[in-house]
Amino acid sequence: MTLELAQNLILEKAKFDGYGEFISLERATGKILAGDVVAVKNLPSFDNSALDGYALKFDDFNEPLSVVATVLAGDTAEISLKKGECVKIMTGAKMPANTDTIVPFEDAVLQDGKLSPQSKIKKFNAVRYKGEEVKAGEILLKKGEILTPAKVMMLAAQGIYCVCVEREPKIGIFSSGDEVVEPWQNAGQGQIYNANAAGIASLLQSFGFASSYAGIIKDDLESTTRALETAEFDVIITSGGASKGEADFMKTALLNLGFSELFDGVNIRPGRPSKVFIKDKKIVFILPGNPMAAFLMSFLLVVPFLKGTQFEKFGAVLNQDVKIKSGRQNIVFGSFADGKFNVTDDNKFGSGMIMPLIKSNAILITSESDSALKAGEIVKFLRIS
Repeated sequence: MTLELAQNLILEKAKFDGYGEFISLERATGKILAGDVVAVKNLPSFDNSALDGYALKFDDFNEPLSVVATVLAGDTAEISLKKGECVKIMTGAKMPANTDTIVPFEDAVLQDGKLSPQSKIKKFNAVRYKGEEVKAGEILLKKGEILTPAKVMMLAAQGIYCVCVEREPKIGIFSSGDEVVEPWQNAGQGQIYNANAAGIASLLQSFGFASSYAGIIKDDLESTTRALETAEFDVIITSGGASKGEADFMKTALLNLGFSELFDGVNIRPGRPSKVFIKDKKIVFILPGNPMAAFLMSFLLVVPFLKGTQFEKFGAVLNQDVKIKSGRQNIVFGSFADGKFNVTDDNKFGSGMIMPLIKSNAILITSESDSALKAGEIVKFLRIS
């Protein structure tokens, strides 16, 4: 199965159906609305002045007008002007009855304490009318929208302090293998440090997704089954136990637990042994044990699922020839700068390495039929940092 087919299959079959939860506006930025939000208040909620000036009735402005009062923002007194009158008004103050135009202070001409007519002032100048931006009862924001800072500001302007958003999936990360020990322990001969869990968690965090580390699963079917059965997560990510070795029990355990397999491998290097299983509202990603492969397949499979969309691809000019093996998709490491994709270390790497991830800020993914890429051709790449 190609990477593209695997990605599309995950997005199609394994969508997380989150429940709604109410949160305060302080926590709302970046969250997804679980339902439509209806405006409860007209914006503006009353006719008001857009600037400091004089409020008047335009049709009466053919003779000097007497300034009979001053209206400040927040004043609640009802003022109704007579013919030949105007008021001094401040920004945000309520427009008096019978007024429809504002003369800004900087344009006002006063003679003998009266406001003189000016031809350049147009009717309805600088008046903000009730409901001209938002009308009470209309849909303000729709289900599925991501709450941006501007949308949070709009909710606050409506007096909406708590908003119902989709609950984010609970994500658990396991590692597996008898040879794996934690970074805070001492690794003996024949043991390796657990780099995968920290790397995957950090990758998810960089995209705004929190996760919980659930520990190392030992290489036996009973331990694997017990760990997966008792894990209270919506999304489970494991690394190791993905290939067809004698000690790889992940697939067996999940099938015994009633999970269905979405796919059994992706035809890509590195990352071929990656598998995905689903059951009800749970999804399990079984990723390779090699650090580079685990990191890249988290980036290419897990993150798009959590985001609900694929990554954007960019174009660049390849800086050198690259030989690759056909019959599979290949990941090529590089750095993008000044419109060029500069290949890292002639694309020589092993799937257990980490340094190519550090040296590179981008990857390109070849097609199964490609056996070589030529310098100067336009390639499509993904940013990884």
